[in-house]
Amino acid sequence: MDEKYQSALEKNFAEYLVTLGYPKDSIVYEPAFLATDGKRSYRPDFAIVDPVKKERLAIIEIKGRHLKDTENTYRQLSAYSKAIEKERIPLFLVTESESPQGMFPFDLYVFNEEGALIKSDFALFPTFPALTADDSAERKTEIRKEKSETIESFQKVSWALAGILLSVVIADFICAQYEIELLTAERMALLGACVALVVIPFAQKFKGLGIEWEKAKNEQDRS
Repeated sequence: MDEKYQSALEKNFAEYLVTLGYPKDSIVYEPAFLATDGKRSYRPDFAIVDPVKKERLAIIEIKGRHLKDTENTYRQLSAYSKAIEKERIPLFLVTESESPQGMFPFDLYVFNEEGALIKSDFALFPTFPALTADDSAERKTEIRKEKSETIESFQKVSWALAGILLSVVIADFICAQYEIELLTAERMALLGACVALVVIPFAQKFKGLGIEWEKAKNEQDRS
C-alpha cells in the first residue's frame, strides 16, 4: 500500500477516481481547510480541486461500512458541511460496497435537504468535467449577480450626479441674472474631474466583469 494513505480503502478509492478520468493532481489527500468562522481547522480524507484555478470542487470522506452509521461520523460530516457551507461545495461519504459483486466497488452517501445522511447510487458520483462545469456555472451566476448589483449602483449614482449637475446649472442661471459668475472654466473643469473620479471605478468594474464573463463563457464552451 502507498505509504501516504492510512488505509487500503483510501488508496483504492484514489486509484478508482483516476480510472473515472480524474487528473491525479486534482485528487488531494487529507487537505487542511478552515471553517467559515476561521477558528477551526478540518482535514477530510480527500478534496477534489481544479488544478488550474486551485479551487475546491468537492470534499470526500472515506469510512469503513461499520463506521458509516456512527454518531461520530455524522458529527464529523456535519462539521465539514457547516465549515464549507458558504462555498457550496458538494460533500460525499464513501464506503466499500455492501455488494462485493455489484457494479461499483464503493457505496455513496450524501446529505439531503433536511441534513440527513442518505445512500445514493454511486453511478451518480459526478465526473471531473461535471464538477468543473458546475463550478463554472456557479461562477457565471455570481458574475451575473455582481454585474446586476453594479449596474443598479451605477444608475443610482448617475441619477444623483444628474441631480447635482442640474442644480448647479440652475444656480448658475440664477446667478447670471445678477451678473454673478458661478461656472468659470476652472470650476467646470473641476466638476468634470469630480464626475470622472466617480464614474471611472464603475467603468473599471464593468470592464473587469466583462473579462471574467467572457473567460467563464469560453471555458464553458470548450467543455
